[in-house]
Amino acid sequence: MQTIASILAHEIGHCIGFRHTDYMDRNYSCGGAHTNEGASNVGAILIPGTPSTADANSWMLSCINSGGNRPFNVNDVIALNYLYK
Repeated sequence: MQTIASILAHEIGHCIGFRHTDYMDRNYSCGGAHTNEGASNVGAILIPGTPSTADANSWMLSCINSGGNRPFNVNDVIALNYLYK
């Protein structure tokens, strides 16, 4: 159940305007070859107080392991508060 909740939260993240935190290299969370999702000027805006590199625990990483759970981390909360508070 945790995986389903994490995936639903992730997809809702896209609906409210968030991009993958590892868009510059999906290999970070998915493994395999280096894959860049596209230019950082298309939907990737650095939010003050959040890292400019992939965040190992972000709920907006591209991939999640089977059975994984990825709740909001500190940086995710900073981003949510910045945009929606």
